[in-house]
Amino acid sequence: MGDKALLITNEHGKGPFRHYTTKGSATQGPWYCGIMFLLFWAVLFFSIVIPLFFRLPIVLHPEEDSGKGKFIGERAYKTLNELNNIGPRVTGSDANEVDTINFLLNEIVDIRANMLEEYFTLETDVQITSGSHIYSSLLEMYQGVQNVVVKLSSKNSTSESYLLVNSHFDTVLTSPGASDDGFMVATMLEVLRVMATTERYFEHPVVFLFNGDEEMGMQASHGFITQHQWAKNCKAFINLEGAGGAGREIVFQTGPYHPWLTNYYKKSAKHPFATTLAEEIFQSGLIPSDTDYRIFVQYGDIPGFDFAQMINGYVLHSKYDRIDVIPRGAIQNSGDNVLELVWALSNAPEMRDTNAYRTGHAVFFDFLGLYFFNYTEDTGKILNYSAGVVTLLLILVSACRMSAFSNLSCCQVMQRLIILSVIQIIALVFAMGIPLTIAYVIDSFGLSLSYFSSTYLIIGLYICPSLFGLSLPTMIYYQLQQNVSKQSFN
Repeated sequence: MGDKALLITNEHGKGPFRHYTTKGSATQGPWYCGIMFLLFWAVLFFSIVIPLFFRLPIVLHPEEDSGKGKFIGERAYKTLNELNNIGPRVTGSDANEVDTINFLLNEIVDIRANMLEEYFTLETDVQITSGSHIYSSLLEMYQGVQNVVVKLSSKNSTSESYLLVNSHFDTVLTSPGASDDGFMVATMLEVLRVMATTERYFEHPVVFLFNGDEEMGMQASHGFITQHQWAKNCKAFINLEGAGGAGREIVFQTGPYHPWLTNYYKKSAKHPFATTLAEEIFQSGLIPSDTDYRIFVQYGDIPGFDFAQMINGYVLHSKYDRIDVIPRGAIQNSGDNVLELVWALSNAPEMRDTNAYRTGHAVFFDFLGLYFFNYTEDTGKILNYSAGVVTLLLILVSACRMSAFSNLSCCQVMQRLIILSVIQIIALVFAMGIPLTIAYVIDSFGLSLSYFSSTYLIIGLYICPSLFGLSLPTMIYYQLQQNVSKQSFN
């Protein structure tokens, strides 16, 4: 019996495919095979992906500091605790403009006292700045905003290209700001301390900007990049932000138009965590937020990185943004990455003239934090177009094979494929629409952040309804096809 005899359609050749098999063959496996398949992937996800996502390095203690250039997480955590004890550091308050400034200056004095003076020079400046800039659709004007700025240089360095590292020490009114952005302030202080006490040369000076006003519209960073004497020499930057500090920090913006930056992240980051998808989402405006990254790019015309803590984001700008929600391993993770990246960029030959390397965007992502992939935008286009062409060719070959083994023409097969494609588009709309509807209903009851009480609630509230919406149109279509098939057979 030929293959065509196994495929029977209705008399017009337009009915659904009905497969008849020879004796002893089976059209489907046991009912439990589907469940076992789902369980396999669920076990894989919870036993490998989740542990790798939340894993953190072992925290190093001060007694392990032997001048070998290691980030000491326990010391940085102690610094964060002291900063956090100041309380909310709102711009204009004594806590911001007196207590925090004195705290930072005292930390810098301590670093200077232990610095290897035969290797490095350290300069400190408290900038008081005033100015104005456009933020969103508003004209913002500011006066008397303070920055604590530190420049660390190798003594034999003659480079006029500086690397800028930035974080902000101000907070919103209701929050002590442990993660936003005290976490990164403490990280920067420890990076400065390690670099100043390690016999490791770096060509380009590093400017550490502790800015005093980010929450009110990124005014302090604007004041620095447009007015400070060192700003014109800054050729690249690393911006350090926070939106919850319970895990690994993510690189969610880089560049723009400087793919060479991701090469250095790949070489230096001990615990990579980055994705271009986050960059696309953030820059699309879907997330109503902004960072000092935009200020440096827009007003300084320099490329850089945007890092942020993101786990436990529900604490952002709330009274719950306390140090007790931050594990010590998180600050060790961020410190390991930032320290090595600062050292790498401070020796990068591209820093001498970054404009010469302005070539395009970068595509980047990590695989479970184990490996980092990056390539240029042009390479990404080639890969995407190639994948698209191969996919279309495979569809055409499949359509021809379907036509060859049935009495349907290629046009009829393609017609069915188009119908199935439309169904999948409808399924995608359902998969997005149902969770959004649930979110709207929850918001209307004033329970917007209820799922943060247990992150696994996300599975029941959003993931399961999304999967249901994804499968519903296909299920309805095939049910209708079965009914038509039964009527035709009868």
